[in-house]
Amino acid sequence: MITRARTLTLVVASALVLVGCGSGSDSDDGIADLSATKILAKAEKQLAQEEFIAVKGQGKDEDEGAEIAVDMSFAGKTASGTVEFSGMTLKVLKADGKSYFKADKEFFESSGAPAETMDLIGDKWVAIDPGNQNFAEIGSFVSKKEFFDSLLDPESKVTKGTEKKVNGVDCIALKDKQGTFYFDKSNARPISLVATSGAGSFDFSYDKVSEAQAPSADEVLDLANLPS
Repeated sequence: MITRARTLTLVVASALVLVGCGSGSDSDDGIADLSATKILAKAEKQLAQEEFIAVKGQGKDEDEGAEIAVDMSFAGKTASGTVEFSGMTLKVLKADGKSYFKADKEFFESSGAPAETMDLIGDKWVAIDPGNQNFAEIGSFVSKKEFFDSLLDPESKVTKGTEKKVNGVDCIALKDKQGTFYFDKSNARPISLVATSGAGSFDFSYDKVSEAQAPSADEVLDLANLPS
């Protein structure tokens, strides 16, 4: 029904994947001496252990010329946040093992949804059916594993940049032609991802955030009940 949903997800995901794995000799003497491959592997393990993670930032898809903004929070087994793209806003939520999204009128209009469908949806949360490919990838935003696996997925060879303090944290830098990713020297936590040419940046924080709460039944619309 709404193919724009998949496009939006892929564009934002690609904006986040700015670095990949490098090669070279590895050392166990400390994170700063590890290869890019091992730094990213340590970052992935560290993120899996974190109970609270927030990712917030803005970027630009240079192919589309569109502004992108991401504001996501993960707490325990829950997640919530917003994704903005080309003036459209998508809210996402995961709680009690179920995932949902809520979009503004512009989002549904851009997808070609008929007026009667938009009237049915209204301001309700739409339950995400993992089996529906038009919407399944939206669920990757609220899946902690999928979100960060995509973020750290190899895209191209990278080199180490200059170590520096970022957001008050001593960091190791990995960079390629698209941007620079800064990791905490002490534990490989991602701290900041900065795109080249001023195209945007995304910051990570690990302070405690509230767990997301599932919407009530009368606030949710099941895709199966929508007209085809």
